[in-house]
Amino acid sequence: MGAGLHKMLEKIDITALPSLPHLLLKLLAVCDQEDVTIGDLAALLRQDAVLSAKVIASASSRISMVSTRQGLLLSALQTLGVEEVRGIALNSALIGATVRSAADWYKIRQLWRHAVLTAQMAQALAVKTAYADSEEAYLAGLLHDIGRNALWAGYPADYINVQANSQDEGVLMARESRLLGVNHAEVGGAIARSWGMRSFLADAIRYHHETATRLTNAHPLLRIVSVAQHLTELDENKPHDAQMLSLLNLSPADAQAVAQLAHERLHEAEHSLGLNSEPVAELADTATRTEEGERRRHRADPGRVSPSAQEVADQRVREKLAERVRDMVMFDTLKNGMFAAVDNAAWRGALNHSLQAAFGLKDVMLFLPQGRDGMLRGVGEAAEGLASQILIPPDDPYSMLALTLRQGQPAHSLQPDTTALTVLDEQVIGLTGKSGMLCLPLLDTGVPMGLVVCGIDQADVALLDERLPLLTRFIRQAARALRQKQAVKAASAPRNEQARKIMHEVNNPLNIVKNYLRILGAKLPQDDPAHGDLKIITDEIDRVGSLLKGLLGGQTNGNKAVAAAVDINRLVLEVVGLLKPTLLTPGRVQVETLLAADLPELLSDAGQIKQILHNLIKNAAEAMSEGGKLRLATSRLQQGPDMWVELRIEDSGPGIPEAIRTQLFRPLATTKDGDHAGLGLSIVHGLVKGLGGVIECEAQPVGTAFIVRLPANGKRH
Repeated sequence: MGAGLHKMLEKIDITALPSLPHLLLKLLAVCDQEDVTIGDLAALLRQDAVLSAKVIASASSRISMVSTRQGLLLSALQTLGVEEVRGIALNSALIGATVRSAADWYKIRQLWRHAVLTAQMAQALAVKTAYADSEEAYLAGLLHDIGRNALWAGYPADYINVQANSQDEGVLMARESRLLGVNHAEVGGAIARSWGMRSFLADAIRYHHETATRLTNAHPLLRIVSVAQHLTELDENKPHDAQMLSLLNLSPADAQAVAQLAHERLHEAEHSLGLNSEPVAELADTATRTEEGERRRHRADPGRVSPSAQEVADQRVREKLAERVRDMVMFDTLKNGMFAAVDNAAWRGALNHSLQAAFGLKDVMLFLPQGRDGMLRGVGEAAEGLASQILIPPDDPYSMLALTLRQGQPAHSLQPDTTALTVLDEQVIGLTGKSGMLCLPLLDTGVPMGLVVCGIDQADVALLDERLPLLTRFIRQAARALRQKQAVKAASAPRNEQARKIMHEVNNPLNIVKNYLRILGAKLPQDDPAHGDLKIITDEIDRVGSLLKGLLGGQTNGNKAVAAAVDINRLVLEVVGLLKPTLLTPGRVQVETLLAADLPELLSDAGQIKQILHNLIKNAAEAMSEGGKLRLATSRLQQGPDMWVELRIEDSGPGIPEAIRTQLFRPLATTKDGDHAGLGLSIVHGLVKGLGGVIECEAQPVGTAFIVRLPANGKRH
């Protein structure tokens, strides 16, 4: 790649390319359907070069872009999934909001039309010539001019000058090379190569304007795309290039049949999107006329130009797209609020706020199943607490409330065909203070979760009918968020009970061991040095009990830190003494301690510091499976006005690879075999952070060093 091309590509952001709003509107609508499939997305995306390019580019960093029977585009879609495609479409719609002039909209339409027509030509030619992968040919034809999209969007002012007086593709290519230093075929090919595709698709884009002579022995895909491009550019008064047709052994009649089929399919695509099939020349005239009309209106000229029916329709599509984008952004914000709620009460608050802010529904009551019989009872403070006295039998054959829940579709009592209401229904309406009620069933994957009831008046009905699809999607997400919280609560209950049982069973033998240690200590002379060893063992038993209590209380890293004066040097010696008989045997591991005598007072939690030391020393010893040297050092550290205590644990083991070091404090980041699971360092990181400290891993010329810094005087940073 040349330096000029490389420099230009650095300035081109493919995610910023605008797309046809008609297709975006359809794509966003499809993405919001509950039963949308990847095939549904592919059917739409294959009609837009820019969106297809964005999807492939997004997926290319995660998969090997290999041409398969299902096609590159479908593989990319399966990699991303519906939500990411929805995000790409939403971002594209936001980019479209910045396009203002009629000339720019015409350019987007022109580029779209040319890309789809060339794609249809390429696919028809692939079938005609029995090329093995007609879908690959279609995609290559669709993307063949992606370089033009990129140059136009990336260099709009320069590209206007490039296109001036460029009557055909040959002139355009020459002017691009002269004025920009590269042409759109080179740019498009480079963009496609950046996706790492293992196919000739990038070459087909790069060489689609080459002469027939240069393409004589090229791969069939390159020849197909070049001939498709040639046929797309022809009009009724321009004869076929015999040399180009000979690349695929086509007769003029074959070319005419292919072109006719491609134009028919283009018209079908235009019709499905609500676009007319005006010739390109008429589209250009419309854009010019619209620009002139804008200038006249700007000058307050009375001779105004009336927009065509297509212009009016296009403007309405852009307005609808803007409305959908607004709704989607609002929808995502409100949905995230419900999923982020920490408990059911917070979820109810987020639900009430969302219904009021987005849909103007203020009088909201929530009914959730209570007890084994599934009766729905009002929850919260709705209707001044009276809703909690209402019970709704889910199997009531007459109540609108129960019927709505079973049918799983929103309904309101002000509909003309509403069945007769029961007294229960009218009681609930009375609690809302309105003339009617809107019933919104909370369903997730067909499972009833409850019922949301909102008070409404006749004036609300028209707005509800208009926004009911969005409201239905929103209430389904609300049900999903509620189900998620209930599942977490249900799962945690048996775990907590099990933890209590385990703690009870473990504490019994621990207490027995502590009692035997006391008996053993009483039998020893008072000056026996073994008393020190017994104290270390007793302290470790107490630490195990403390850890169990912390886990039972929901703290994965042990108990909450209890600040007290700590002698870290003494803790280092205690832990080393505890581990010497097993991990730090003198013949295998040499231990060196360099403990500073001038350490500042450390207000911290001795138990958690011992756990940190135990894990780090144990890891260091295990890293030196063939033996080695362990060095532990403490020192004081002044950082600005703050005083810290620094602890270094260094080993002479084989070291830790850079790739693992960057993720070392995450669970499962380990090079050890067995059941260690890499949790030790994750726990250490949490403990150090909980004490207000920091931990680092440092590569040594030989071995590894872990540095722990803890704030003096218990100060949190």
